[in-house]
Amino acid sequence: MALPRVGILADDRLQQHLLKSALVHFGFDVVINTDPLRFSELDAASDLDAWVVDVREDADEESLDWLDDLLDGEIPVLLGIEKAPQKQCPTFPKWEKRLYSKLRELLRVTPVVAADASALASLQDRGGPEIPLPSVFAGHDFRSQPATQVWVLGASLGGPEAVKKFLDALPGGLPVGFIYAQHIDPRFEQTLCNTIGRHSAYEAKNFAENDVLRCGEILVAPVTNEFGFGDDGRLKQKNRPWPGPYGPSIDQVILNVAEHFGGCAGYILFSGMGNDGAEAIVTLADQDIQVWAQSPETCANASMPESAIETNRINYTGDPCQLALQLVNCVKHSWIEKHEPISDQN
Repeated sequence: MALPRVGILADDRLQQHLLKSALVHFGFDVVINTDPLRFSELDAASDLDAWVVDVREDADEESLDWLDDLLDGEIPVLLGIEKAPQKQCPTFPKWEKRLYSKLRELLRVTPVVAADASALASLQDRGGPEIPLPSVFAGHDFRSQPATQVWVLGASLGGPEAVKKFLDALPGGLPVGFIYAQHIDPRFEQTLCNTIGRHSAYEAKNFAENDVLRCGEILVAPVTNEFGFGDDGRLKQKNRPWPGPYGPSIDQVILNVAEHFGGCAGYILFSGMGNDGAEAIVTLADQDIQVWAQSPETCANASMPESAIETNRINYTGDPCQLALQLVNCVKHSWIEKHEPISDQN
């Protein structure tokens, strides 16, 4: 499907740049990006799906004739955009999401930001060797134990392939549980669950009220409604849709997991379109909390990891197999620190 074609008219060069950057991140084809005073010179406007207009300077009535022409045309026009914050500002991801949500309301066609059945059908079987289980876990069986260390795996377009490579590379027997938040059509939620755990040492499962996430399990986050955790760690339905334009909201999954697990959680953002996850990770004030991203050059779509990297909150980047190896080493060192302290030699 062709990308929706958008034209930007903005009288501020920085705003032009930030608008284009955000729209490209969300999968729009920005074919015009110029000052509104040049509107009369444009001849390719008939092919557009929408105009995005931002005028900051005071203008007299005569100089706004171009806007009257624009509004009288057949192409939808998005007006009233708030000024973009700097890219490094913590509120920039929220601004991007609001822009995307407004365009979604305006257009009948928006970019595909979620995986679908074809993405799941194309997933390959295990392609590489499994990482050996560290010897410190030999003789332990964590499978029936509630997970006290949890990793959130966030992904969108291109995510299923990357996450499956990551999971297939992990050895069984690690004392961790996973929550997989994947933007996907709700019709394929069960298919995702059936597919992502195939050939993995970890068992994928769907959300069930009052269930407990155990070591060795992958909870596939529900697409439609938000969930959280009770004081006893059991899964609780919040009986409301996920906030924002996506389901599930990776940002909200991160916030809910951080609220319950605190420093015992980690986060990995994989391939995807958009910026979901970037807003939440900047709220993780404890720099010891690990937040990783798939390296952009290995992504089917790099927008989501790039947005996360731009927040300067990412501790590590790598391809799916490198991320798996990093996780094994991280879990091993965490276990050694807690269960095998170095004795005082003095």
